[in-house]
Amino acid sequence: MFYFREEEKAVLKQFVASDMDKAMAVYGRRRTGKTSLIMEYYQSAEKGQCVYYQCTSYHYQTCLKDFIGIVQAFVADSSLLKRAETFREVFLYLTQTGVEGKIFMIDEFPFLAKKNEDAAVEFQWIIDHGLGKNKLILLGSSLSFMKRQIGDREAPLYGRFQRIIELQPFSFQEVHRLFPSFEEAVAVYARTGGVALYVMLYKQYSSVQEGDKALFFQPGGEMLHEAENLLMQELREVSTYVAILRAIGAGEKESSQIAERSGLDQRAVFGYLNKLIDLNIISLVVNPLAAKQKTNRYMISDLLYRFHYTFIEPNISMITTLHGDAMPFILNDQYHEYLGFVYEMIIRGQCFHYGLQGVIPFMPKVIGKWWGNIQENGSWKESEVDVVAFNDKNIVIGECKYRNKQVGVNELTFLQLKSQFMPIKGRKITYLLASKSGFTEELKRLQNQDLVLIDQL
Repeated sequence: MFYFREEEKAVLKQFVASDMDKAMAVYGRRRTGKTSLIMEYYQSAEKGQCVYYQCTSYHYQTCLKDFIGIVQAFVADSSLLKRAETFREVFLYLTQTGVEGKIFMIDEFPFLAKKNEDAAVEFQWIIDHGLGKNKLILLGSSLSFMKRQIGDREAPLYGRFQRIIELQPFSFQEVHRLFPSFEEAVAVYARTGGVALYVMLYKQYSSVQEGDKALFFQPGGEMLHEAENLLMQELREVSTYVAILRAIGAGEKESSQIAERSGLDQRAVFGYLNKLIDLNIISLVVNPLAAKQKTNRYMISDLLYRFHYTFIEPNISMITTLHGDAMPFILNDQYHEYLGFVYEMIIRGQCFHYGLQGVIPFMPKVIGKWWGNIQENGSWKESEVDVVAFNDKNIVIGECKYRNKQVGVNELTFLQLKSQFMPIKGRKITYLLASKSGFTEELKRLQNQDLVLIDQL
């Protein structure tokens, strides 16, 4: 079944219905369902309205020949069409021979354009002059290429798309709708990041554990090498990127630490880190309350990659040898800490909704986490706060506990202590505690407008 794409389907229908719209771009991370979205419309459209072609080669002439083979069905005499040497000539011939009302869908357009520099310029002309009464949809999984064409003023296709869909992974709430058990939903989200294909793979199994055994802990598992396969489609020097991701997966956060652990020069590592940021695999973590960012931190924000380079890739030999029997040795205490990190991400991701719903007493402008030095029992040490969400006058300071134990007054007291060392600049504080297992009665009695308790999502 096709889930949770109502808004995107509405945009697609608006594009088709508009007399003004000529071209549309659909892009997003691989496996998010771009082709499924387009094919959903394709199958419901009138016969012959949609013309779908997927680029399967970097070779221009191969793509051109395959495309001609598909569109020749729409012209009475295809002999001239077969002589076309460019896509421009193909579209020009189609309009000159009266082909109209078609929606041409070209999937994986970056395959054609990344290795053929003139292809993007050619499609610029096609959109401007060669479509006639037809429409064009270009799809792409290469985030860096598609973002550049859409957002870079110097790119040939900049400003050519009247409609743009960036297809996102499922939200945690959408995953939770597919997996009613909160713990199972967190576990699936922690492995997939909500990427549609991966989530639906887990839907085939009776439990997350059974899904893990089949998908990650078998030599032929569909997801065992997925992260590295995706890297190879996007990048050169894959081994260097793997070393960097392993370093971050092992807990290194600062560029100097990542460089040392991955064997790179400290200056050279930034180019690799920036490329991974462009691909939305890692992100730069900013301390939003700090006046100056003394040291940048990095994290693997794509949860498939984070799960893979924390637990799977470092243990490939054990998995290859022991298969499912390796699971309890790999998904151990570190795994439970990892679930805590994912739970923090989920709660932070909900903060705008909490503001909208009145769960917290204001709408935040900035959401993140804080780290810095605090003094406890006479000693200074570095500490973190899982959630900070604030505007000019108000701030939420929060902790998230994903454990099989109720959260009590001690956690609130420690959070209040940490808040004393945070540069809140006179903002009114609301404390937030999120707990998988609920709260003690003593803590519940303290709940008021300055204390928000969250135990369900």
